[in-house]
Amino acid sequence: MGCGEKKPQKPANFVPDEKMVRIMADLHTAEARVERSLSYPDTALMTFNHYQKEILQQHEVTEEQFRTTYRYYLENIPEMDKLYEVIIDTLSVRESRAQARADSAALQVAAPIEVKDKKDSLLVEILE
Repeated sequence: MGCGEKKPQKPANFVPDEKMVRIMADLHTAEARVERSLSYPDTALMTFNHYQKEILQQHEVTEEQFRTTYRYYLENIPEMDKLYEVIIDTLSVRESRAQARADSAALQVAAPIEVKDKKDSLLVEILE
C-alpha cells in the first residue's frame, strides 16, 4: 500500500481549469508576440513579465494562485497533458479567427475592380 505513487492534492487556492486554459493561452500568445518583436533576451523577459502581470490581473488571479496551480500541474503530468490539449485547441481557434479577420480586412482594403467596358469583364464573358 505504501509503495504506490501518491497523487498530488489540488491546493486550496487552485485556479479552475477553464480559467487556467484562458490564462495559459493568453500567456503563450504574449510570449509569441514578445519573441517575434524583441531580439534582446533581457528586454524580452522584462516585457513578458509585464504582460504576465497584466494577464493575471485581467483574469483576477494572483501570482501566488497561478504559481501554486502551475506547480500542481507540474507534479501531475497526466492532468497537465489534458490541460494542454485544451490550450492547444484554444490557440488554434484563436489563430483561425485572427486569420479570418485578417482575410476579411484584406478584402475590404482591396479596391473594387472597375470595368470600363462590359467586353473587358471575364465575368460578363462567363455569364453570356
